[in-house]
Amino acid sequence: MKVIYKVVKYLKVGFYGFLISFLGTLPLGTLNITAFNIAASTTINDAIWFSIAVVLVELVVVLFTLIGNEKINFEGKLSFYLIPIGAVVLLYMAVHSFMTASNVEELNTAINIFPGIESPFVLGILLSVLNPMHIPFWMTWNRILMAKRTLHKTKRSYTTYISSVGIGSLAGLFLFIFAGSHIFQNYGQYSMIINLSLGVLYLGFSIYLIFLLYEKHLKLKIQ
Repeated sequence: MKVIYKVVKYLKVGFYGFLISFLGTLPLGTLNITAFNIAASTTINDAIWFSIAVVLVELVVVLFTLIGNEKINFEGKLSFYLIPIGAVVLLYMAVHSFMTASNVEELNTAINIFPGIESPFVLGILLSVLNPMHIPFWMTWNRILMAKRTLHKTKRSYTTYISSVGIGSLAGLFLFIFAGSHIFQNYGQYSMIINLSLGVLYLGFSIYLIFLLYEKHLKLKIQ
């Protein structure tokens, strides 16, 4: 009976880790739409390497929010630095997308967003590190699962949880990769529409981060 109880317990942890990460990947964000754009403009292989890099960073974030939050104020200290940097990067990506959409004669791929970065893996690490939403998202869900005694402070529980989070995030990103590679097979024909849409989304996320920075860190200082 004890063995069955343990198996069920870890399956439950794995299920919640997978479900949270999978569903969390589906709403439009900078990472999944970039994976979509890479798959549409270059190759599926590039998009997969980008997604692997994104998930690796996310797993590091999940691990540190589990074991280090009591010692480090992730939500306060890191967000103060990550939010403005992330806002600037997204603003740059928005401008780049708008400029690419206006240049119909030259086909630019998603990997060429930043000069000098030709590796989708490096691009995935950069964008994932600068994504300030990882920390509050996983801190919140970690607290909820621990409060419900679904997630326990044990090595096996953490390992199962983190592994399932990685699988769930990859599964969600693969949906966008599939859409980018199959729905928009003729990227050149739709490049202007795609880049305009991406520019609007990147700009919207940049404005949201600026608003978040004001609400969390600047509002009290101004008042």
